[in-house]
Amino acid sequence: MRRIRVIITALSALSAAGAVAAATQVTSLAPPDRTEICGGTGSATAGRYAVMNNVWGATTAQCLTVDDETGAFEVSSADHGNEANVAAYPMIYAGCHWGRCTADSGMPVRVDRIRRATSDWTFGREGVSGAWDATYDLWFHTTADVDRSPDGAELMIWLDHTGAADPGGTVVARDVAIAGATWDVWYARWAWHHVAYVRTSPTSSVRGLDLHAFIREAVGRGYVDDRWHLSGVEAGFELRRGGVGLRSEEFSVTVESAGAGRGP
Repeated sequence: MRRIRVIITALSALSAAGAVAAATQVTSLAPPDRTEICGGTGSATAGRYAVMNNVWGATTAQCLTVDDETGAFEVSSADHGNEANVAAYPMIYAGCHWGRCTADSGMPVRVDRIRRATSDWTFGREGVSGAWDATYDLWFHTTADVDRSPDGAELMIWLDHTGAADPGGTVVARDVAIAGATWDVWYARWAWHHVAYVRTSPTSSVRGLDLHAFIREAVGRGYVDDRWHLSGVEAGFELRRGGVGLRSEEFSVTVESAGAGRGP
């Protein structure tokens, strides 16, 4: 697998504290330089980022094989049989996920202090059957206290999907031009604002994807508030049915801010 880089920078000296709590199950089936993680909250760390199995919408089995050095991962087994509902979201992330924070991420950062946020991501899905989507997931807290569940917004950026996979909510706009492509916009109001941008021409690779442009678009619609805090950037696969063989191969994200990450 190709090497993965994650670069999170901030113009301030402050960054999110804490380390990812690892709940990793290791099996003898993985090569020496790889870890197999199973179980609903199984996770592994690699540098300044983390990979999580993240089975949350089903009780069926799932495992990932993770490159210990780079964090590249592959869905090695998945027994899910859902259709409309998401069973799991295996992913790589930087920042915080439900209180599990990677070290030195530069997040949380107040939305109005973000000056640049870009990402590269390449994934493999050739010949993979089932119902799934490949998506970024950006989380926002209403305050800098991120040792809890997000309560502001969830912003998803769907690059590809198949089967019966659709975002939650309803379509509120079509063919919106952002970051060099066009996107259909879906919205739902749950315990937080949920907005999903679905690419009208699927792709398995992005370079320099302007995450900040999506954040500003969501601010303009009233789904994200400038006083809230971006707490985490994730990339992975929402699995409903199938998904074995999906691979996250190369990932990087850069977030630059103009002020203290844990500002008021």
